[in-house]
Amino acid sequence: MKNISTLMTTEVISVRESDGVEEVGKKMLTSGHHSLPVIDASGRVTGIITERDLIDAHRQVHLPTVISILDSVIPISGMHEYSEELRKVTAVDARGLATKRHLQLARPEESLDTVADRMFEHQLHALPVVDAEGKLLGMISRSDILRGLLSPS
Repeated sequence: MKNISTLMTTEVISVRESDGVEEVGKKMLTSGHHSLPVIDASGRVTGIITERDLIDAHRQVHLPTVISILDSVIPISGMHEYSEELRKVTAVDARGLATKRHLQLARPEESLDTVADRMFEHQLHALPVVDAEGKLLGMISRSDILRGLLSPS
């Protein structure tokens, strides 16, 4: 069974937590990638920024629908979505914009099938590949997965 260490891209374009949102957008556009890992000063992956995150950062915030009962304001739905939208539009740097909740990471020794299943389950285009300390080693993309599945063993 193939593992992803031979398929991953090792020359990764990443952003630092302190990089501004505009700088992140320019880096994403010039790189042609759909997502960029966010790393801290020691090189550990702390989040990921996708094209969707950057688009959301420039959209208008939609207030959630609420009802009022006995002087209480109760959201009908969407409070989590509202707080995520608010977080993104107020972000000034990669740290504030990055998706950190339920961050999916891969390890180089993981099998191709395991990583492919996780990517499709979570509808991801790419995963950062990290070592035991969480330091960025590479990225594995859907294209890398496809190349691994189509190449002879």
